[in-house]
Amino acid sequence: MKKLIINADDLGVSPGVNRAILHGAAQGVITAASLMVNMPYAEEAAAQIAATCPNLSLALHFCLTGGPAILPPTEIPALVDAKGRFKLGFMGLWRGLTSKETAADFLAQATAELYAQLERMEHFATQYSLRFDHLDSHQHVHVLPGLLELLASEAEKRQLVLRIPREPFGDCQRVMRRFASWFPGGLARKVILDRHLRRVVQQVGYFGILDTGQVGLAAFREIVRVIRQDKSDHEIFEMNIHPALNEPAMCVNDQPAYLSQADAAFQRSPWRKKEYELLTSPEFLTLLAENDIALATFAEVRKNRGRRISE
Repeated sequence: MKKLIINADDLGVSPGVNRAILHGAAQGVITAASLMVNMPYAEEAAAQIAATCPNLSLALHFCLTGGPAILPPTEIPALVDAKGRFKLGFMGLWRGLTSKETAADFLAQATAELYAQLERMEHFATQYSLRFDHLDSHQHVHVLPGLLELLASEAEKRQLVLRIPREPFGDCQRVMRRFASWFPGGLARKVILDRHLRRVVQQVGYFGILDTGQVGLAAFREIVRVIRQDKSDHEIFEMNIHPALNEPAMCVNDQPAYLSQADAAFQRSPWRKKEYELLTSPEFLTLLAENDIALATFAEVRKNRGRRISE
């Protein structure tokens, strides 16, 4: 039997995101979630989880590309604007970490911010008795040069499962269904991710790049088919999803000050509610049962510490 972890990203971004994830967790269809501790609704989410679903598997959703930083602007000026909000996207951060002129400063500042976010996550986990057992990042920035080695090391020290977002394409039908909207930005990101992950051990299969932000029933059917046809030794897979329930703050033209324009547009998308509706639809559990796939948590995963395959 194959197993599937349903991991909801972006916990803590807004009350609507928190509500959707908590509802899904209470119904048993969301088995893990990733908390953005730099967001204003992060502690609210932690307290709600403690009260309603304390066994939910939680990750630090390490963030360098959205919302306010934990550290002040004077300590990480390469990463944030004067108000302390992250100013770069995935590609800008990648350029900064790969340029000879800026790589050292970018990595040093990103490292400092990582430790600040880890400290806050561990504080929440202790204060609210939460299950902090895995580690990932917003827009997969932890895969970028320098950061991958850093987070792999921290995952090993802290006995956390590290997300390795190396996603199989599957068959041509799956790729062509998304190609028009995914090319070229998504394809460029996947090429970068796969390049940096090519020699990293992956114990948990992964889905969340090709259909990112638009996981409806058609996409889920194809993911299930790829899992069933998978020839690797993966027994457990992760699908990351971004459910939310609509709220006025996310449905107006003026986005909240703490969100970037891109993140606000993502949260306002009708796909946030569609992804929630997929998880709570009868078809979701039926597809899993018909294909002999069980839901799982990170507690069932041998600790994947992002080790590199030896040369």
